[in-house]
Amino acid sequence: MKTFFYYFFVIAIFFSISATSQNVRYYSGLLSQIHGSYTNENLKDSVKTVKFKYSNLKESLSDKDQSRVIISNDIRRNYYLEVDKYGRVKTVLDQIPGFEYVSNIDHSITEDYIYDDEDWLSKNNYKSSLKQYYPVKNHNLLLKLNHIKVQKEEVRIKGKVWQEYEENLYKYIYDKPGRIVEEQNYVVHRFSENITDKNPTSKDLFTRKLSVYNEKGQVESQKIIAGLYAHDMSYSDMRTECGFCDDLQIKYAYDSLGRITEVILYGCGKIVAKENYSYHPTKDYVEKVKCHITGPGELSNSTKNFVETYNEQGNIIKKEFIPDSPEQNLKEKVRYYTYEYDIRNNWIKCSMYLEGTNEGEPTLVAERKIEYYN
Repeated sequence: MKTFFYYFFVIAIFFSISATSQNVRYYSGLLSQIHGSYTNENLKDSVKTVKFKYSNLKESLSDKDQSRVIISNDIRRNYYLEVDKYGRVKTVLDQIPGFEYVSNIDHSITEDYIYDDEDWLSKNNYKSSLKQYYPVKNHNLLLKLNHIKVQKEEVRIKGKVWQEYEENLYKYIYDKPGRIVEEQNYVVHRFSENITDKNPTSKDLFTRKLSVYNEKGQVESQKIIAGLYAHDMSYSDMRTECGFCDDLQIKYAYDSLGRITEVILYGCGKIVAKENYSYHPTKDYVEKVKCHITGPGELSNSTKNFVETYNEQGNIIKKEFIPDSPEQNLKEKVRYYTYEYDIRNNWIKCSMYLEGTNEGEPTLVAERKIEYYN
Protein backbone atom coordinates (compact mmCIF):
# COMPACT_ATOMS: atom_id res chain seq x y z
CA MET A 1 0.00 0.00 0.00
CA LYS A 2 2.85 2.40 0.86
CA THR A 3 4.44 1.62 -2.50
CA PHE A 4 1.23 2.47 -4.30
CA PHE A 5 0.80 5.85 -2.62
CA TYR A 6 4.45 6.72 -3.20
CA TYR A 7 4.04 5.80 -6.88
CA PHE A 8 0.88 7.87 -7.16
CA PHE A 9 2.50 10.87 -5.44
CA VAL A 10 5.51 10.83 -7.77
CA ILE A 11 3.37 10.48 -10.87
CA ALA A 12 1.04 13.26 -9.77
CA ILE A 13 3.95 15.64 -9.34
CA PHE A 14 5.47 14.63 -12.67
CA PHE A 15 2.24 14.92 -14.64
CA SER A 16 0.97 18.16 -13.13
CA ILE A 17 2.44 20.78 -15.44
CA SER A 18 3.25 23.91 -13.54
CA ALA A 19 1.24 26.92 -14.67
CA THR A 20 4.14 29.26 -15.33
CA SER A 21 1.91 31.61 -17.25
CA GLN A 22 -1.31 32.99 -15.81
CA ASN A 23 -2.70 33.19 -19.37
CA VAL A 24 -2.53 29.43 -19.95
CA ARG A 25 -5.45 27.25 -18.89
CA TYR A 26 -4.94 23.53 -18.42
CA TYR A 27 -7.39 20.70 -18.99
CA SER A 28 -7.43 16.96 -18.45
CA GLY A 29 -4.92 15.29 -20.74
CA LEU A 30 -6.68 11.93 -20.43
CA LEU A 31 -8.79 11.01 -23.44
CA SER A 32 -12.46 10.90 -22.49
CA GLN A 33 -14.04 7.66 -23.63
CA ILE A 34 -17.62 8.94 -23.74
CA HIS A 35 -17.29 12.72 -24.23
CA GLY A 36 -14.79 12.77 -27.08
CA SER A 37 -14.55 11.63 -30.67
CA TYR A 38 -12.60 8.45 -29.87
CA THR A 39 -15.73 6.35 -29.22
CA ASN A 40 -17.98 8.81 -31.11
CA GLU A 41 -20.55 8.79 -28.31
CA ASN A 42 -20.41 12.45 -27.21
CA LEU A 43 -22.21 11.81 -23.91
CA LYS A 44 -22.31 14.39 -21.14
CA ASP A 45 -22.47 14.11 -17.35
CA SER A 46 -22.27 10.97 -15.19
CA VAL A 47 -23.66 8.43 -17.65
CA LYS A 48 -24.12 4.89 -16.33
CA THR A 49 -25.91 3.03 -19.16
CA VAL A 50 -27.20 3.85 -22.62
CA LYS A 51 -29.70 1.79 -24.58
CA PHE A 52 -30.22 2.58 -28.26
CA LYS A 53 -33.04 1.57 -30.59
CA TYR A 54 -34.78 2.55 -33.81
CA SER A 55 -38.40 3.49 -33.23
CA ASN A 56 -39.64 4.27 -36.73
CA LEU A 57 -38.65 3.44 -40.29
CA LYS A 58 -40.38 5.01 -43.27
CA GLU A 59 -42.55 2.29 -44.80
CA SER A 60 -42.55 3.76 -48.31
CA LEU A 61 -38.85 3.01 -48.73
CA SER A 62 -37.80 0.00 -50.78
CA ASP A 63 -36.31 -2.97 -48.93
CA LYS A 64 -32.87 -2.00 -50.26
CA ASP A 65 -33.18 1.61 -49.07
CA GLN A 66 -34.51 0.50 -45.68
CA SER A 67 -31.43 -1.66 -45.18
CA ARG A 68 -29.17 1.14 -46.40
CA VAL A 69 -30.42 3.81 -44.01
CA ILE A 70 -30.39 1.44 -41.02
CA ILE A 71 -26.77 0.49 -41.65
CA SER A 72 -25.45 3.81 -43.00
CA ASN A 73 -26.41 6.92 -41.04
CA ASP A 74 -24.48 9.31 -38.83
CA ILE A 75 -26.42 8.52 -35.65
CA ARG A 76 -26.07 4.78 -35.24
CA ARG A 77 -24.37 3.97 -31.96
CA ASN A 78 -23.74 0.95 -29.79
CA TYR A 79 -26.90 -1.02 -29.05
CA TYR A 80 -25.96 -1.02 -25.36
CA LEU A 81 -23.22 0.83 -23.47
CA GLU A 82 -22.26 0.60 -19.81
CA VAL A 83 -19.88 3.04 -18.14
CA ASP A 84 -18.29 2.94 -14.69
CA LYS A 85 -18.35 5.87 -12.26
CA TYR A 86 -14.98 7.11 -13.58
CA GLY A 87 -16.26 7.45 -17.15
CA ARG A 88 -14.58 4.27 -18.41
CA VAL A 89 -16.46 2.08 -20.87
CA LYS A 90 -17.13 -1.29 -19.22
CA THR A 91 -19.48 -3.08 -21.59
CA VAL A 92 -20.37 -2.59 -25.25
CA LEU A 93 -22.96 -4.39 -27.37
CA ASP A 94 -21.89 -3.37 -30.87
CA GLN A 95 -24.45 -4.59 -33.38
CA ILE A 96 -27.14 -3.14 -35.62
CA PRO A 97 -29.87 -1.84 -33.29
CA GLY A 98 -33.34 -3.29 -33.39
CA PHE A 99 -36.70 -1.60 -32.82
CA GLU A 100 -36.85 -2.50 -29.12
CA TYR A 101 -34.46 -1.68 -26.30
CA VAL A 102 -32.32 -4.64 -25.36
CA SER A 103 -33.81 -6.07 -22.16
CA ASN A 104 -31.42 -8.74 -20.91
CA ILE A 105 -27.72 -8.10 -21.45
CA ASP A 106 -26.10 -11.31 -22.68
CA HIS A 107 -22.47 -10.91 -21.67
CA SER A 108 -21.47 -13.84 -23.85
CA ILE A 109 -21.87 -11.53 -26.88
CA THR A 110 -20.81 -8.19 -25.40
CA GLU A 111 -17.32 -6.70 -25.30
CA ASP A 112 -16.33 -6.22 -21.66
CA TYR A 113 -13.25 -4.38 -20.39
CA ILE A 114 -11.19 -4.36 -17.20
CA TYR A 115 -9.00 -1.40 -16.20
CA ASP A 116 -5.95 -0.92 -14.01
CA ASP A 117 -6.84 1.59 -11.27
CA GLU A 118 -3.21 2.64 -10.77
CA ASP A 119 -2.93 3.35 -14.50
CA TRP A 120 -6.13 5.42 -14.35
CA LEU A 121 -5.00 7.37 -11.27
CA SER A 122 -1.66 8.29 -12.80
CA LYS A 123 -2.96 9.26 -16.22
CA ASN A 124 -5.95 11.12 -14.79
CA ASN A 125 -3.51 13.61 -13.23
CA TYR A 126 -1.90 14.56 -16.52
CA LYS A 127 -2.76 18.10 -17.63
CA SER A 128 -2.72 19.58 -21.11
CA SER A 129 -3.29 23.04 -22.56
CA LEU A 130 -5.35 21.40 -25.32
CA LYS A 131 -9.09 21.58 -24.71
CA GLN A 132 -11.11 18.61 -26.00
CA TYR A 133 -13.77 19.56 -28.55
CA TYR A 134 -16.21 17.19 -30.18
CA PRO A 135 -15.88 16.03 -32.99
CA VAL A 136 -12.23 17.14 -33.37
CA LYS A 137 -9.88 14.20 -33.99
CA ASN A 138 -7.51 14.95 -31.10
CA HIS A 139 -7.34 11.45 -29.59
CA ASN A 140 -3.74 10.88 -30.66
CA LEU A 141 -2.63 13.88 -28.57
CA LEU A 142 -4.06 12.56 -25.30
CA LEU A 143 -3.34 9.73 -22.89
CA LYS A 144 -5.21 6.46 -23.32
CA LEU A 145 -6.04 3.90 -20.64
CA ASN A 146 -4.67 0.38 -20.48
CA HIS A 147 -7.45 -2.17 -20.66
CA ILE A 148 -7.98 -5.92 -20.77
CA LYS A 149 -10.62 -7.35 -23.07
CA VAL A 150 -12.57 -10.05 -21.25
CA GLN A 151 -12.59 -13.30 -23.20
CA LYS A 152 -15.89 -15.18 -23.27
CA GLU A 153 -15.71 -18.22 -25.51
CA GLU A 154 -14.19 -21.46 -24.33
CA VAL A 155 -11.85 -22.92 -26.94
CA ARG A 156 -11.12 -26.64 -26.94
CA ILE A 157 -8.29 -28.12 -28.98
CA LYS A 158 -7.84 -31.91 -28.89
CA GLY A 159 -9.99 -32.11 -25.81
CA LYS A 160 -8.04 -29.47 -23.89
CA VAL A 161 -9.27 -26.02 -22.90
CA TRP A 162 -7.08 -23.22 -24.25
CA GLN A 163 -6.87 -19.81 -22.61
CA GLU A 164 -6.93 -16.45 -24.40
CA TYR A 165 -5.71 -13.11 -23.08
CA GLU A 166 -5.79 -9.70 -24.77
CA GLU A 167 -4.62 -6.40 -23.31
CA ASN A 168 -3.98 -3.00 -24.85
CA LEU A 169 -1.15 -1.14 -23.13
CA TYR A 170 -0.18 2.49 -23.69
CA LYS A 171 3.24 3.64 -22.53
CA TYR A 172 4.43 7.24 -22.80
CA ILE A 173 7.75 9.04 -22.97
CA TYR A 174 7.86 12.71 -21.88
CA ASP A 175 10.29 15.56 -22.38
CA LYS A 176 11.56 17.80 -19.57
CA PRO A 177 8.52 20.15 -19.64
CA GLY A 178 6.31 17.07 -19.21
CA ARG A 179 4.95 16.89 -22.76
CA ILE A 180 4.27 13.59 -24.53
CA VAL A 181 6.95 12.94 -27.14
CA GLU A 182 6.19 9.28 -27.81
CA GLU A 183 3.26 6.91 -27.41
CA GLN A 184 3.87 3.16 -27.54
CA ASN A 185 0.85 0.93 -28.04
CA TYR A 186 1.30 -2.75 -27.16
CA VAL A 187 -1.25 -5.44 -27.97
CA VAL A 188 -0.52 -8.29 -25.60
CA HIS A 189 -2.32 -11.26 -27.11
CA ARG A 190 -1.74 -14.74 -25.70
CA PHE A 191 -3.42 -18.01 -26.69
CA SER A 192 -2.26 -21.29 -25.18
CA GLU A 193 -3.18 -24.08 -22.77
CA ASN A 194 -1.57 -22.28 -19.85
CA ILE A 195 -0.79 -18.56 -20.00
CA THR A 196 1.95 -17.66 -17.55
CA ASP A 197 3.62 -14.59 -19.05
CA LYS A 198 1.48 -11.53 -19.77
CA ASN A 199 4.32 -8.99 -19.84
CA PRO A 200 4.68 -7.04 -23.10
CA THR A 201 7.66 -7.73 -25.33
CA SER A 202 8.99 -6.16 -28.51
CA LYS A 203 6.84 -8.61 -30.48
CA ASP A 204 3.71 -7.05 -28.95
CA LEU A 205 4.47 -3.49 -30.07
CA PHE A 206 1.74 -2.32 -32.48
CA THR A 207 2.63 1.35 -33.06
CA ARG A 208 4.96 4.13 -31.98
CA LYS A 209 3.78 7.73 -32.40
CA LEU A 210 6.51 10.37 -32.26
CA SER A 211 5.33 13.95 -31.66
CA VAL A 212 7.05 17.07 -32.98
CA TYR A 213 6.18 20.39 -31.29
CA ASN A 214 6.18 23.90 -32.75
CA GLU A 215 7.51 27.03 -31.04
CA LYS A 216 4.16 27.50 -29.25
CA GLY A 217 4.35 24.06 -27.66
CA GLN A 218 1.67 22.59 -29.93
CA VAL A 219 2.04 19.24 -31.67
CA GLU A 220 2.46 19.97 -35.37
CA SER A 221 3.01 16.38 -36.52
CA GLN A 222 3.16 12.78 -35.33
CA LYS A 223 5.16 10.14 -37.17
CA ILE A 224 3.52 6.71 -36.99
CA ILE A 225 5.84 3.70 -36.96
CA ALA A 226 4.66 0.11 -37.15
CA GLY A 227 5.83 -2.36 -34.52
CA LEU A 228 6.32 -6.09 -34.97
CA TYR A 229 2.71 -6.83 -34.00
CA ALA A 230 1.49 -4.66 -36.90
CA HIS A 231 3.10 -6.91 -39.52
CA ASP A 232 0.74 -7.31 -42.51
CA MET A 233 -1.86 -5.11 -40.80
CA SER A 234 -3.35 -1.71 -41.63
CA TYR A 235 -3.46 1.48 -39.60
CA SER A 236 -7.02 2.62 -38.79
CA ASP A 237 -7.81 6.24 -37.97
CA MET A 238 -9.99 9.18 -39.01
CA ARG A 239 -12.85 6.98 -40.31
CA THR A 240 -10.63 4.98 -42.67
CA GLU A 241 -7.41 2.99 -42.84
CA CYS A 242 -4.18 2.76 -44.81
CA GLY A 243 -0.93 0.85 -44.96
CA PHE A 244 2.05 1.46 -42.69
CA CYS A 245 4.08 3.43 -45.22
CA ASP A 246 7.40 5.03 -44.25
CA ASP A 247 5.86 8.51 -44.52
CA LEU A 248 2.75 7.72 -42.43
CA GLN A 249 2.00 10.69 -40.18
CA ILE A 250 -0.67 12.97 -38.73
CA LYS A 251 -0.40 16.75 -39.15
CA TYR A 252 -2.15 19.45 -37.10
CA ALA A 253 -2.93 23.17 -37.52
CA TYR A 254 -4.30 25.62 -34.92
CA ASP A 255 -6.01 28.99 -34.69
CA SER A 256 -4.92 31.97 -32.58
CA LEU A 257 -6.84 30.56 -29.57
CA GLY A 258 -4.93 27.28 -29.69
CA ARG A 259 -7.87 25.29 -31.06
CA ILE A 260 -7.25 22.61 -33.69
CA THR A 261 -8.42 23.75 -37.13
CA GLU A 262 -7.06 20.93 -39.30
CA VAL A 263 -6.03 17.30 -38.93
CA ILE A 264 -4.44 15.43 -41.85
CA LEU A 265 -3.67 11.72 -42.06
CA TYR A 266 -0.90 11.43 -44.65
CA GLY A 267 0.75 8.29 -45.98
CA CYS A 268 2.10 6.57 -49.10
CA GLY A 269 2.63 9.95 -50.75
CA LYS A 270 -0.95 11.21 -50.45
CA ILE A 271 -3.57 12.62 -48.10
CA VAL A 272 -5.51 9.64 -46.77
CA ALA A 273 -8.01 11.73 -44.77
CA LYS A 274 -8.40 15.37 -43.77
CA GLU A 275 -10.75 17.32 -41.54
CA ASN A 276 -11.01 21.11 -41.22
CA TYR A 277 -12.86 22.59 -38.24
CA SER A 278 -14.72 25.92 -38.06
CA TYR A 279 -15.79 27.24 -34.67
CA HIS A 280 -18.87 29.29 -33.86
CA PRO A 281 -17.96 33.02 -33.94
CA THR A 282 -19.24 33.75 -30.42
CA LYS A 283 -19.82 30.36 -28.77
CA ASP A 284 -17.01 27.93 -28.08
CA TYR A 285 -18.02 24.86 -30.10
CA VAL A 286 -17.30 23.28 -33.47
CA GLU A 287 -19.88 24.45 -36.01
CA LYS A 288 -18.67 22.91 -39.28
CA VAL A 289 -16.34 20.12 -40.33
CA LYS A 290 -15.08 19.82 -43.91
CA CYS A 291 -14.04 16.22 -44.54
CA HIS A 292 -11.98 14.45 -47.17
CA ILE A 293 -11.69 10.68 -46.99
CA THR A 294 -10.22 7.90 -49.12
CA GLY A 295 -9.85 4.16 -48.82
CA PRO A 296 -12.37 2.00 -46.92
CA GLY A 297 -13.89 5.13 -45.36
CA GLU A 298 -15.49 5.92 -48.71
CA LEU A 299 -17.80 2.91 -48.41
CA SER A 300 -19.98 4.56 -45.74
CA ASN A 301 -20.14 7.89 -47.59
CA SER A 302 -21.52 8.87 -50.97
CA THR A 303 -18.47 10.97 -51.89
CA LYS A 304 -14.87 11.59 -50.85
CA ASN A 305 -15.71 15.13 -49.74
CA PHE A 306 -18.54 16.23 -47.48
CA VAL A 307 -19.40 18.96 -44.96
CA GLU A 308 -20.92 18.32 -41.54
CA THR A 309 -22.75 20.96 -39.47
CA TYR A 310 -23.10 20.63 -35.68
CA ASN A 311 -25.28 22.33 -33.08
CA GLU A 312 -24.20 23.70 -29.71
CA GLN A 313 -24.72 20.31 -28.04
CA GLY A 314 -22.16 18.79 -30.39
CA ASN A 315 -24.66 16.78 -32.44
CA ILE A 316 -24.65 16.66 -36.22
CA ILE A 317 -27.63 18.47 -37.77
CA LYS A 318 -26.67 18.42 -41.44
CA LYS A 319 -24.36 16.49 -43.76
CA GLU A 320 -23.83 17.63 -47.34
CA PHE A 321 -22.05 15.45 -49.89
CA ILE A 322 -19.91 17.17 -52.52
CA PRO A 323 -19.80 15.33 -55.89
CA ASP A 324 -16.44 13.82 -56.82
CA SER A 325 -17.03 14.96 -60.42
CA PRO A 326 -19.63 17.02 -62.31
CA GLU A 327 -20.94 13.82 -63.85
CA GLN A 328 -21.59 12.06 -60.55
CA ASN A 329 -25.30 11.56 -59.96
CA LEU A 330 -25.94 11.47 -56.23
CA LYS A 331 -29.08 9.80 -54.96
CA GLU A 332 -28.42 11.23 -51.51
CA LYS A 333 -26.99 14.77 -51.43
CA VAL A 334 -27.99 16.07 -47.99
CA ARG A 335 -28.90 14.50 -44.66
CA TYR A 336 -30.70 16.39 -41.86
CA TYR A 337 -31.07 15.55 -38.16
CA THR A 338 -33.29 17.01 -35.42
CA TYR A 339 -33.20 16.14 -31.71
CA GLU A 340 -35.04 16.00 -28.43
CA TYR A 341 -32.87 16.26 -25.29
CA ASP A 342 -33.01 15.26 -21.64
CA ILE A 343 -32.15 17.68 -18.80
CA ARG A 344 -28.44 16.71 -19.10
CA ASN A 345 -28.26 17.86 -22.75
CA ASN A 346 -27.92 14.31 -24.10
CA TRP A 347 -30.26 13.55 -26.97
CA ILE A 348 -32.97 10.95 -26.35
CA LYS A 349 -34.72 11.13 -29.73
CA CYS A 350 -33.28 11.83 -33.17
CA SER A 351 -35.33 12.22 -36.34
CA MET A 352 -33.25 11.55 -39.45
CA TYR A 353 -34.14 12.98 -42.84
CA LEU A 354 -31.93 11.04 -45.23
CA GLU A 355 -33.56 11.79 -48.59
CA GLY A 356 -32.43 15.36 -49.30
CA THR A 357 -35.14 17.34 -47.51
CA ASN A 358 -35.90 18.12 -43.87
CA GLU A 359 -39.65 18.33 -44.40
CA GLY A 360 -42.39 15.73 -44.02
CA GLU A 361 -42.00 12.30 -42.45
CA PRO A 362 -38.50 11.42 -41.20
CA THR A 363 -36.72 8.55 -42.91
CA LEU A 364 -35.69 6.95 -39.65
CA VAL A 365 -36.07 7.73 -35.95
CA ALA A 366 -33.65 6.67 -33.20
CA GLU A 367 -34.13 6.82 -29.45
CA ARG A 368 -31.87 6.46 -26.42
CA LYS A 369 -32.67 5.55 -22.84
CA ILE A 370 -29.93 6.97 -20.59
CA GLU A 371 -29.31 6.13 -16.94
CA TYR A 372 -27.06 8.31 -14.76
CA TYR A 373 -25.11 7.77 -11.54
CA ASN A 374 -26.51 10.95 -10.02
